Amino acid sequence: MHPGTAGRTRVALSTGHEIDLPLELEFAMGGVTVPARRDRLEALLPDGLSALAVAPGLSCVTFVGIRYHRVGGRFDDTEGDGALEPYDEFAVIVPAVRNGRTDAPIAQLAGGEVGGYVHWLPVTTDASVALGREIWGYPKERADIEIDDGSQRFQCVVAEDSDDGRGRERVRLAVAPPRTRVGTDHRERTLWSYTTKDGDLLRTRAEIWGEIALGTPIGATLEVDPELRAELGCRPRPIARLSGSRVRARLHPGEPVGDV
Repeated sequence: MHPGTAGRTRVALSTGHEIDLPLELEFAMGGVTVPARRDRLEALLPDGLSALAVAPGLSCVTFVGIRYHRVGGRFDDTEGDGALEPYDEFAVIVPAVRNGRTDAPIAQLAGGEVGGYVHWLPVTTDASVALGREIWGYPKERADIEIDDGSQRFQCVVAEDSDDGRGRERVRLAVAPPRTRVGTDHRERTLWSYTTKDGDLLRTRAEIWGEIALGTPIGATLEVDPELRAELGCRPRPIARLSGSRVRARLHPGEPVGDV
């Protein structure tokens, strides 16, 4: 690891790739949030985090498909390529609160910090596995992911990685974009993700902006295989959807949370 330019740090991966941090990304995405049993999610979280309470005994989990158009490089370099080949990704994220172990949603939000714990993160390239695991501790693994990010819908299918291309299907997600621009958010947002790396709980800041639509579950469907559904204790009926066709993000290095 050595200093880059303008406050950036260059990091070499085991694959031989070099990236600059913060990492700049461009992508399209589609996702849904579904209800889930809070006790099941609590069992998946590391010490220091508690599943976000939305009702007694109930929490939620978010499924998001992502098609990266650019990974690394700089936004102002319109001619250059990213540091890594673009890839597809699927994230299972548990909304969680730090210092928020209470069953009362309002009290939990008042006393804690909300972020998303990344439980599962299949991707389509070896370089992206190294990128996520070596820098942030993201639980990345290779899988077969097919994404259709056309104008009429965003669809993502995740299957187990296999040589014959016929792996068992794990998740199928489809999200229709909003019919109008009402509800589309162009503001810059700061989101926090949580991972564990070398026994430490890490918190990572992501600055995100672009055309991001949040709304009702109309036009969204989700199918989850029984094993994953039982693990998460989730119901496959969406309660909210999100989509974005032109999104940018700046992902910062993770920071150890420390004793919580």
